[in-house]
Amino acid sequence: MSSTTQPSALKKGLPKKTESLCPECGKIIEANIYEKDGKVFMDKDCPEHGHFSDIYWSDAKAYLRAEHFAYDGVGLRNPHDKSLAAGENVNFLVDGKKYDLLSCTALALVDLTNRCNMNCPICFANANQAGYVYEPSYDEVVAMMEALRAEEPIKCTAIQFSGGEPTVHPRLVDIIRKSKELKFAQVQVATNGIVFAKDYEKLKACKEAGLNTIYLSFDGVSDDVYLQARDRKMFDIKLKVIENCRRLKAEIGHSPSIVLVPTLVRGVNDHQVGDITKFAFDHADVIRGINFQPVAFTGRITREEVSKGRITLTDLVDRFGQQTGYTVPEDWYPVPVVAPISNFASEFLSQNKVTFTAHPHCGLATYLFQSEDGKVTPLPRFVDIKMFSDGLSSIAMKMEDSRFKKIRAISVLRLLNKCVDSTKMPPGMTKKKFIDAITSIMGSKSKKTLANFSWKMMYIGAMHFQDSFNYDISRVERCAIHYITPDLKVIPFCAYNGGPEYRAEVESRFSIPLAEWKQRNKEEAKALEEALVVPEDQRA
Repeated sequence: MSSTTQPSALKKGLPKKTESLCPECGKIIEANIYEKDGKVFMDKDCPEHGHFSDIYWSDAKAYLRAEHFAYDGVGLRNPHDKSLAAGENVNFLVDGKKYDLLSCTALALVDLTNRCNMNCPICFANANQAGYVYEPSYDEVVAMMEALRAEEPIKCTAIQFSGGEPTVHPRLVDIIRKSKELKFAQVQVATNGIVFAKDYEKLKACKEAGLNTIYLSFDGVSDDVYLQARDRKMFDIKLKVIENCRRLKAEIGHSPSIVLVPTLVRGVNDHQVGDITKFAFDHADVIRGINFQPVAFTGRITREEVSKGRITLTDLVDRFGQQTGYTVPEDWYPVPVVAPISNFASEFLSQNKVTFTAHPHCGLATYLFQSEDGKVTPLPRFVDIKMFSDGLSSIAMKMEDSRFKKIRAISVLRLLNKCVDSTKMPPGMTKKKFIDAITSIMGSKSKKTLANFSWKMMYIGAMHFQDSFNYDISRVERCAIHYITPDLKVIPFCAYNGGPEYRAEVESRFSIPLAEWKQRNKEEAKALEEALVVPEDQRA
């Protein structure tokens, strides 16, 4: 069996050149990425619109360290996309130029609607602002999911229903149920939480249909933040979602896990990074992780506004360490650090597994373990991550001869023993318990397994989606988070929402005018209009 990863063709080191976009006209232009005063910047010049400069990473050492873990995937084929020739890899267009997609779909996003029960200033999709309603039918959504499960050479196994606000879709429960019938291992809903807070039975129905994770928008722990970012008080709504998940767990024995998703804006909520993390640990019975998302600037925006609001991945890492005391920059690793694990599993099982071959500068993450005394220990403090990742990659590359699979499996155990320092583990942890915990993350019994341990485990990640100011086409080529459209095309996240912005083109083709939708769906339109009226006690 061939490897599902390969050495990356990514240009490494600083300075270097890449392809980017003019934020004004969207044309492809050359960009220079270079180090200055310990930071990484991107500069580019458009013949028509002049010079642009933006900070890329605020820590050049971290930027260069991340490049060590770069891998390219084997590409992606979608037999359902009729625009592709037989066996042709999925591609996407930027300014008329074709690029191949070099990664499988680690997570697929399906926008169920662009309708929403809120009007947020920071949002990719909103029917009221767009003037049309994009809402694929149940049959269209099923076809989209079937196309994802037919992807080659690696089938998509994780799906997230998004929007707009997916919980307002009339057939959400049916769609979740169908996703499980199609054998998606991980099913998520990205939501502002209003429906799951107010409608316990809807939450219960979604869980019983197969919902695994609630991807909960969570910008802070006080309403002043929500008033700035969302134009209404929302903290009580977030607490109610958590309360309902806890109630569901008590009633039927299990509930969806919650991942908190703060959209970070400099000067708005970046001072609450530590408070959000402590909040997550306080509710670790239902909250399993945090995925911070530094804001991406889409639409019409000035250079001054970008400069004022920009926060980079390493800005987040710095704030996290300063506000919690839990981590230092060396505790954070890029997404493809785990690619060798998937590659080894693919070789050992003779079955292609999803490989996280995203660009090393797309995101950073770590795992934290909190013992009963409140002490928090990051995973890299007692596991040599680089040694394990490099060693596992080497083992996987030697496994094409099936005769040596058992020997290689023993080699992995030896490697793990070599990389783990039990003297630095959190109190109450042993090597056996640690291995059980890591295994449980990827299994359906993770909640029961983790509940037996004397410490809490929390995933902390950050994904910085691109906009036209910091657009790097080499990142889009290696994107592992993909949208699928009603005509069954697979599109990288940062191409869909920024840069060439496929979103507007796709939605306009598969939508109807807002006025027409309201005429056809009078009851739903009335309910949505009522939902958009912010209660008096939630206003400023």
